[in-house]
Amino acid sequence: MKAMKKTLNWEAVRAPIKINKKTIANRSAIVRNDSGELLGLRSNQYRLFTNKDFTELVNRVVLKTGYSLVGYQEFRKGKRVIAYLKLNEACLPNSARPLNVCGNATADYMLIGNSHDGSSALFISFTNVLLRCENQFTTPLRLLNMRHLSNNSFDEHILDKVIRNYHEERDQLYSLMTKWTKIVLSKSSIDRLIKHLLPAKNSGNDGHKIDRKRRELRFSIDREIAELGFNYWGLFNGVTHFTTGRTTTSLFGNPFSEGNKVNKKAMIFLKNEIDS
Repeated sequence: MKAMKKTLNWEAVRAPIKINKKTIANRSAIVRNDSGELLGLRSNQYRLFTNKDFTELVNRVVLKTGYSLVGYQEFRKGKRVIAYLKLNEACLPNSARPLNVCGNATADYMLIGNSHDGSSALFISFTNVLLRCENQFTTPLRLLNMRHLSNNSFDEHILDKVIRNYHEERDQLYSLMTKWTKIVLSKSSIDRLIKHLLPAKNSGNDGHKIDRKRRELRFSIDREIAELGFNYWGLFNGVTHFTTGRTTTSLFGNPFSEGNKVNKKAMIFLKNEIDS
């Protein structure tokens, strides 16, 4: 995991775009004010949500919830920034599920993220680390996804709704995983999931790589099923063991990582399998 920063001590600002000494109309560059690093090219209708705006939003959530601000991470030289707020038992609403799932302790974080290059809307999501074996995953659900428009605002009603939904979705996710412990697997489900996550390639060289990855994924699944039982909970943990083992330094804290994309595909697949 990349080191957390306590503050974002730079700002994203607009700068004119000039070609042959002529300023381009209706377009501007978004750059860092400390290094001049280009973050993106946007239209003048684009609403720049600055780091000051971002940290003010984070501080409001901290004050409202009591979650602990662990710090900030920057991705792609500041094109994306994410704040990490950690839950503790004292912050949980009455009747909320404790910080464990299926008997395994967890560390739960709310993620508040923004981009300066237009690659992501302003979002609030959450991530989880299973402390049993350091398996890691980010849920596929974003609780808030707001494009950079002039009417971007966060009144108390919106924040209250986001926080309430956060705890509701967290409880639903953990309830679903508890349900997975009671659903018996079939070998065909394992085979279908592996092929779904690692589809075959036409190229011969790519085919060898896919076969190797499939063997590694099957090893992780067999390992987790042996510990957790021949059920969907063991199968899902097999996937998170596979992705965590392959991307230990970059998976947690990066909801855009390839490992988290695989985890999300697996979760959607398992839900569809159960519902079908």
